[in-house]
Amino acid sequence: MVTCTSRILSTVFGKSTSSFSRCSRNFSTYGKRLKQDVQPGSKNPDSRDHMKRTEHSPRKKIFCSSKVVSIEDISPSVKGLKLFIESNERPAATFKAGQWIDMVIPGVDTVGGFSICNAPKDLVDNGHLQLAVKFSDHPPAHWIHTKCTVGNKVSVRVGGKFFYQETNKKHLVLIAGGVGINPLFSILQHRRNLTIGKSNGVNDQHTALVYSAKTLQELLFQEEIRKICTEIGAQCDFHVTQEVVQKLSDISGNFNTEKISEKSLSFSLSSIEPDIADCYICGPPKFIERIEEYLLQLGYNQDHIFYEKWW
Repeated sequence: MVTCTSRILSTVFGKSTSSFSRCSRNFSTYGKRLKQDVQPGSKNPDSRDHMKRTEHSPRKKIFCSSKVVSIEDISPSVKGLKLFIESNERPAATFKAGQWIDMVIPGVDTVGGFSICNAPKDLVDNGHLQLAVKFSDHPPAHWIHTKCTVGNKVSVRVGGKFFYQETNKKHLVLIAGGVGINPLFSILQHRRNLTIGKSNGVNDQHTALVYSAKTLQELLFQEEIRKICTEIGAQCDFHVTQEVVQKLSDISGNFNTEKISEKSLSFSLSSIEPDIADCYICGPPKFIERIEEYLLQLGYNQDHIFYEKWW
C-alpha cells in the first residue's frame, strides 16, 4: 500500500495534499528551455525554498515511503544516500532520468529537493533511489549530513520537467558544473542502458560529457563515469579549476585545469554534429548561462538546449 498520509503532509505544507499533488500539463512542454527567476544568494526569502521554486513544476500526486539503506561520504562535501522502496510502492516512484524528488523528513519542517543520480532501471530492478547531497545549512541537506542514519525513513515524491527523452536527434551532450552532475549522471547511465539494449549492437549515436568542479575530490562519480564512457564509446572531459596542476599529472583521463571555454568545448564536442544533438546542462545559474552562450556560438540549436539551475 502506498504511503501518503494527510497528517504528515499537512504538518509540512500547512494545507491539504490536493493543492500540491496536481500533475501539471508541463510534461507536454518538454523541448522548452527551463528558466528559474530566483538566483542563489538572493534577498528573496524563497531563494532556497524548493517548494516555492518548483511550484509550477509537474510532480506525482503521492508520496512513497522509503528507507535509508546506505549513507557515505563521496567527497569532502557530498554525502551519497541510497533509499530503498518496497516493490508494492515502486510504480508510484518511477522516474525519468534527470528528475528530482521532494523529500519529507520526520522532524524537519522544510521539504527537501534533490536530484536523483541513478538510472530508472535501478529502481525497477532493485528498488533504489540514489542521491548525492552537498553540505548546506539548509535544513534537509543539514539533516542528511548530520543526523541521517541507515534505517531512517523518509517520504519521497518524484517531480520535474528536466529529463532525458529520446528524440530524433542522434547525439547527446551533457555538461555539468559541480553537483549539477547528479541528473546528468542519471541520464548518462540511462543512455548506457539504452545503448547496451540495442539488438543490432550498432551505435551511431555519439555521447559527450564535460564536467567541471573546483577540485579533483569534488568530481563525483569519476570512476563510474569513465567506465560508462568506455562501454559506450563516449567522450569524457573533466575540468578541475582550483587544483594544483602537479596533482593531476599522474591521473589518467582527459583533465583540464581551466574553466570550460568555447575553445575547450569545441574540442570536447568535436565528434558531435550540432544540428543533430540534444544538449543538457546542469549547474549554477551563471555557469549555465555561459555554457549556453558557447553552445549557441558553436552552432547548436537553442530549441535543443535543455537546462536546470540548482542553488
